[in-house]
Amino acid sequence: MERHSMEKPSSRTFQVVFGIAAVSYVMRNVLNGVFRFARAAPDWSLMAVDPDLAETISAETPFDGAIVEGSRNVRRRSRKALRGRKTVELCLDAGSVARLAAGHFLERGFEHYAFVEPPNSRLWAGERREAFRRELATHGLACSVYRPPSRSDLSLRHRHLAAWLAAQPRPLAVLAAYDVEARTVLGACRLAGLGVPEDVAVLGVDDDPLTCETTLPPLSSVAMGGEEAGYAAAAALDAALRGRPGARRRIALGAVRVEARASTAHFIGRDPLVAKARAAVAARIGERLPVAELAKALGVSRRTLELRFRAETGVPIGETILNERLARAKDLLRTTSLSCERIAAACGIYDANHLGHLFRRKFGASPSSFRKGS
Repeated sequence: MERHSMEKPSSRTFQVVFGIAAVSYVMRNVLNGVFRFARAAPDWSLMAVDPDLAETISAETPFDGAIVEGSRNVRRRSRKALRGRKTVELCLDAGSVARLAAGHFLERGFEHYAFVEPPNSRLWAGERREAFRRELATHGLACSVYRPPSRSDLSLRHRHLAAWLAAQPRPLAVLAAYDVEARTVLGACRLAGLGVPEDVAVLGVDDDPLTCETTLPPLSSVAMGGEEAGYAAAAALDAALRGRPGARRRIALGAVRVEARASTAHFIGRDPLVAKARAAVAARIGERLPVAELAKALGVSRRTLELRFRAETGVPIGETILNERLARAKDLLRTTSLSCERIAAACGIYDANHLGHLFRRKFGASPSSFRKGS
């Protein structure tokens, strides 16, 4: 949680450097969190440096503290430059990505899984791959791994990946290392004549809207808590600079939710009508979707849809739709600063007042109370 009032400024200014490469959507959000904290800290002075700190600073450079990318990225020369200075490291949490990704696919009934790596071996991608494989193994499921050719242009990579995907069992659930790689998977599926999400459901990581909202179909993605982690890192460094005991030295940059879009809107079950209904609900969660309208779109009567849905899931379809909306609202309250009005609109709920009524009835608390307690 944020501090609502800043401490009394120190008698001197703290010179803080940050070695964070702002090349990705997530890391730019991390910087937003650092800047948000720094704006409210009257005795902080920020300076950007190269992620390999040794390229920018030396042991003689005057600064008090640093926020840097994870320990594996802090090279030996950088460690020398950091000696004697307060340091907070941001570390990617692969396990949180794996748990959310696996849970997203498992609730849709998938049995066949794959992980697609990016070109050029990257440590964080390998950690993400192994965490996903371990998570699936706890459910008794295996995960195939695609590794691209070591040297190839994009056209060759598409053909190579298309052939690999076509040889996998279907329907297949694919977690790509990150959103850009997921876009490559979508292109390979088109080349192979595979339907998305019917044959291959594709999930990325980062939830970069510039990628996810411009693919065909729109890309589901695991959203990372970049801004929250950046703010937490700055708060931890501030505590260390002020000499408070127990100040954290490492902050996890973890996944906070799955932003579901059309690329994973596929459910597997005994009754294909129910699977289509669940997919339609997931794909249209931001719309007001009467059960009668859904039944008409699926070509059946409302009564037929309600009976078959309850027989398959044990839950009335109207209750399922409401639960999906409220689950998404809880995610957005927990992981964003969006207003209740905007959250209601994103969840297909009439307005903020109705959202509040539903929350109090279902959870015994208002949306704002839930947010404060998260």
